Amino acid sequence: MRTVEEMLDELENANGGEGPDPVATVDDPALARVAVAHMRARAAEHTLDDAVMAAREAGRSWQAIGDVLGMTR
Repeated sequence: MRTVEEMLDELENANGGEGPDPVATVDDPALARVAVAHMRARAAEHTLDDAVMAAREAGRSWQAIGDVLGMTR
């Protein structure tokens, strides 16, 4: 049986990083949920990265961006 790390690695690296459908490739419902949550977290990280870059390109400061994110130095 493959480990969760092996399955997540497969998901991350398959199809040029797109990954296969985790529900179709993982036959354990609990692990499929983990895979789906991981993929959603990665998508959210990419969305956040894009939003931060757009804010910077629009001239917003790192301080203003950090304030919105609840981050401090």
